[in-house]
Amino acid sequence: MTDALDKRFGLNGKVALVTGGGQGIGRAAGLALAEAGASVAVVDLNLEQADQVAAAIREQGGQAIAIRGDVTEPGTIESMMKQTTDELGRLDILINNAGIYPFSDFLETSDDVWNRVVDLNLTAVFRCSRTAGQIMADQGGGGCIVNLASVQGLKPTNGGLVPYDTTKAAVVMLTKATALELGPHQIRVNAIAPGVVPTPGTRDVLSETEAVSVQRTPMGHLGTAEDVANTILFLASPAACFITGETIAVDGGYVLT
Repeated sequence: MTDALDKRFGLNGKVALVTGGGQGIGRAAGLALAEAGASVAVVDLNLEQADQVAAAIREQGGQAIAIRGDVTEPGTIESMMKQTTDELGRLDILINNAGIYPFSDFLETSDDVWNRVVDLNLTAVFRCSRTAGQIMADQGGGGCIVNLASVQGLKPTNGGLVPYDTTKAAVVMLTKATALELGPHQIRVNAIAPGVVPTPGTRDVLSETEAVSVQRTPMGHLGTAEDVANTILFLASPAACFITGETIAVDGGYVLT
């Protein structure tokens, strides 16, 4: 990378925390941020998977730690961010990636399913953003939060996803509202709305719907976790220093159909 490109896209000296970082989009995001020079805290319920991602980053010459964390528990959020600042020195970038994608016919959706989706896909994003935002404001120098929304939060395209669609639409508004409040601290907040992306979390669903999803995508193929991670990297970089409150669809045009 040339000095000019490094100035625009490099993350040397920055520290990022990625929730749900053990696989799929979270894994790809952690690797991309590390490649750009950031130190990365990989947070996942599955510590073994988080360890594997952190080890891969270190093998490439980067700095990373693995943290087992359930972001639906407020105490866990405080402790994982403290561990990040204690071991890596600060916190500049938060990637709110952890989420679940359960299918359930609306008339059969239980309160338990609704509450689990809301707790992880929305409430945890609020709590993580609030805690990270306070850390960033206190340390000075600004910061960046990237939330994972979904094209399903922009328009419902499949049945059986009322809790998921609702939480992802709420993440879009949470992104705008927090961007407004955190702007004076030079903390940018943006969201990404991925289209259909094969990951371990969507594998079972795609086994039945992949052909239809490809037909609905104007570019004629599905995206990858790396496609989403590249956009995360852009939003976290100095190149996006004047972008906040936005939601970018990374979907090959899926939301247009």
